[in-house]
Amino acid sequence: MTDLTNIPMQKTGGVKRHRSPKGEYTFYFALIFLAALPICLIRWVFAAINDAKLPHRDPVRWAWSEARTITPRIFWA
Repeated sequence: MTDLTNIPMQKTGGVKRHRSPKGEYTFYFALIFLAALPICLIRWVFAAINDAKLPHRDPVRWAWSEARTITPRIFWA
């Protein structure tokens, strides 16, 4: 005979699934990207002046890379 006293009762509602925070991630990514864009533009201009040639990465790509690095760290915790 099987002992069913230690098996927890299942809820009558549906199974609760974990929803991924895609909209929240996109919001934070856009916010960080827009904050990083002017900073990366200034860094790009100073690099162009100091080296007397244009850097190989444009400021938009630089800011995109910064946002891709920083945003996941918000959701690690």
